[in-house]
Amino acid sequence: MQTGSSATHNLTDDERRRSILAALGCIGAVGIGLGATLPLLALRMDSMGATATMIGLNTAMVGLSHLIFTPLVPRILRHINMMPFLLICAVAASIGIMGYVAFPNIWVWFPLRFLTSASLAGLFIVSEIWINQIAEDRTRGRIIGLYATVFAGSFALGPVILLAVGTDGSLPFMITAGMTLVAILPLQLARGLMPNIHEKPSQSFMSFILVAPAATFAALAYGAIETQVFNLLPVYSIRTGATETVAALVLSIFAAGNVAMQVPIGYLADRFDRRHVLAGCAAVGVAGPMLLPLAAGQPWVLYPILFIYGGVVVGMYTVGLALLGQRFTGADLAAANAAFVVMYSLGALVGPIAGGTAMDINDPNGLTISLATIAGFGLVLTLWRRRTAGPALPPDARDT
Repeated sequence: MQTGSSATHNLTDDERRRSILAALGCIGAVGIGLGATLPLLALRMDSMGATATMIGLNTAMVGLSHLIFTPLVPRILRHINMMPFLLICAVAASIGIMGYVAFPNIWVWFPLRFLTSASLAGLFIVSEIWINQIAEDRTRGRIIGLYATVFAGSFALGPVILLAVGTDGSLPFMITAGMTLVAILPLQLARGLMPNIHEKPSQSFMSFILVAPAATFAALAYGAIETQVFNLLPVYSIRTGATETVAALVLSIFAAGNVAMQVPIGYLADRFDRRHVLAGCAAVGVAGPMLLPLAAGQPWVLYPILFIYGGVVVGMYTVGLALLGQRFTGADLAAANAAFVVMYSLGALVGPIAGGTAMDINDPNGLTISLATIAGFGLVLTLWRRRTAGPALPPDARDT
């Protein structure tokens, strides 16, 4: 099998499908691992007597590990092929998850969570590089939309596991570790088909943030929006008079939109100027939060708004990733994808701080202002990029 991006152009349709299934398995492992451990560890630390601050600091190990480890991945891939790297990351993540059972000590869980999250980050970034390398440009949006759907669905599966088995004892950790390993079994479908990358990128890692500003800022914006929503939207709901039942449902409805709308958004990205589609997603990212105060106390108005908002705003990530794959190949795509994930992780770190501060200043609608402002920056940057760099037309749009 050839290495580098050229190998992906020689795949048969069957080989391409097998490779896509294997990449989807990888992101499924990441989703299950993160979706289960985020609430599980918070609840277990609370039962162990940890303060909310301590729980928050431990959770920050996820974003910190991504920021530190992700830039190293393209360098590692120049020396280790994708298959062994992914297997090492999956096994390390599973062992790390079981480590919480073996070492039930809050202070030990800090380095353990850093290492476990770094392993999941390895699966995350390589699966993104992989899916972007093997996707053909005429269907790139739909393939990445499917990728985002699998991630959102597997992330949502994590809490479902906890609802089924509870959070006590070692069983939830064992199931999560086992499912993380099972999710990577499709890797065997792609043995010998992976686009290994051994060359150096044409420019430095950080320069890709400036070379593709609209795409990379879309990742930062969605990282900030997603973490604000999952951390603060239930609090916002309670403070605007919602019942506890409604407050518990809002995240499920937001997540349902995430799952349902990525393939349709990907289809639009395959038919029209991708920067226009990205701008449309950002525009909904502005409008959605501004409508929330108007829907306060009216669940049947609030639910459709949240569903559409949750589905379309995550399209910023989906379309941004498609823009990178359209523009870069090989080592450059690996470096650009790494920059993309770093920007997402940075957004995930600063998002809750920005949203919480905004709510303290203007309670509770500071959250909606913060969410809309972040998406507004993305909208302005995308429109500016469309004007200065021209259209980003996929082949289907060029032919019509």
